[in-house]
Amino acid sequence: MRVYCPAKDIGKSEITITDSRQLHHLLNVLRIKEGEALGVFDGNKEYECMVKAIAKDKISAKIIKVKTQKSSRGLEVTLACAIPKRVKIEYIIEKCTELEVKKIIPVITDRTIVKVEGERSLAKLKRWQKIAMEASQQSGRISFPEISQALKFNEVLSSVKEYDLALIPNLKTGNKSIKEVLANFNGKSVIIFIGPEGDFSEKEIKLAEKNGCQGVSLGDLVLKVDTAAIAIAAFLHFSYDI
Repeated sequence: MRVYCPAKDIGKSEITITDSRQLHHLLNVLRIKEGEALGVFDGNKEYECMVKAIAKDKISAKIIKVKTQKSSRGLEVTLACAIPKRVKIEYIIEKCTELEVKKIIPVITDRTIVKVEGERSLAKLKRWQKIAMEASQQSGRISFPEISQALKFNEVLSSVKEYDLALIPNLKTGNKSIKEVLANFNGKSVIIFIGPEGDFSEKEIKLAEKNGCQGVSLGDLVLKVDTAAIAIAAFLHFSYDI
């Protein structure tokens, strides 16, 4: 059993769980008992605990052992993904969290149909962060990925210089495969742009290349947004120990 608990509720020797959703899961779904083992994480550390006391509004657990987040030995991956139709961005966030992507940026491109503005943008961000937290809890990941609010394509391009490598998969002929490009890459950080339905516009591709992005191919098939994002994250996770 493993749950999330904010750092403010974690003491030197004891953890107090008060979140209603976590309490419902522990009490009504898992039917946890006093004396049972419980795993707790706060986004930075993992705690092996033993349940001490159970009440309707809280569970107290004694800390037995603390584990810190391992330092990353592989790539630090940022995924800048065009927001697809329906709820696919939530699915992308969930699966890329499980695959240890460091940061996920939902992107508004020329061909993005979904509108994410104003209060709706803030509500979406909270929802996306909740999905990332739950995916971290389920997968055993200690840290959370950073989830950005939705940004326009050119806003994300302005941060490309912060990375050792920037890639933009697209359907333009003549691109090297992503595997070829990464074969001799020895840097630490990479940002990868994922296009919308219909691909990036020609103007966006030219602007990206002007700002230091390298166009790459994902093969002969035309992949949907969610397929491309998850496939790249999985490839990097298993090949480069992200």
